[in-house]
Amino acid sequence: MKILQVKSLRQLKKILSEGAGEFFIALNYGCKSSKTVSYDKKSRVFYVTNWIDGTVQELSSRQIMAAGWTNIGKAINAGAFYYECSGRQQ
Repeated sequence: MKILQVKSLRQLKKILSEGAGEFFIALNYGCKSSKTVSYDKKSRVFYVTNWIDGTVQELSSRQIMAAGWTNIGKAINAGAFYYECSGRQQ
């Protein structure tokens, strides 16, 4: 399995144009916060399943990048958000 660093919201949308994907935020000491993310281009909504606690979120582009809603945007900006490529080319 290949791991790809997600560097921008634009790149995240490109990855998700092929369907939902498995992602993670790299945390201190080698831990990670796993997520399944999908994007509905028509409604412009991200669907995020947080596997650490089982919660599901529906977020706009602004919300996914805002720390008050999720840590995904903060992780992207810090270089700590990754896509687990499973056969899809990115």
